Amino acid sequence: MVKKLLLFFFLVSLSSTVFSQKTEKKVVNDSLMIVKNIVASPNPFSVTTKIKFEADAVFEIEFSVKDLIGNVVHFKKYNTHIGTNVIPFYKDKLYAGIYIYSIKTSNEIISKRIVVK
Repeated sequence: MVKKLLLFFFLVSLSSTVFSQKTEKKVVNDSLMIVKNIVASPNPFSVTTKIKFEADAVFEIEFSVKDLIGNVVHFKKYNTHIGTNVIPFYKDKLYAGIYIYSIKTSNEIISKRIVVK
């Protein structure tokens, strides 16, 4: 009887340890997909600007630019690398005005504005 109880407690503690390790690992992986220090320079710009940001890991992002009524005027996927990343953005056929650019990861969307002269 004592052996059965000890075996039961051992199995319960083992399964809870395995479960907690999986949960912790998932939280760590999600927290690493962070984009920070996003800056468009120069802003305002007339021909080209560079969107600079820092990433804590390698993952895929979606970079999009929208006009003020929500029409997507530019969209592209990029793979980040650890450290400083740069996305060049050319105005192409955009008119002068204010646009909203967004960087989307699997767990967040960060949006800021740029001004085309």
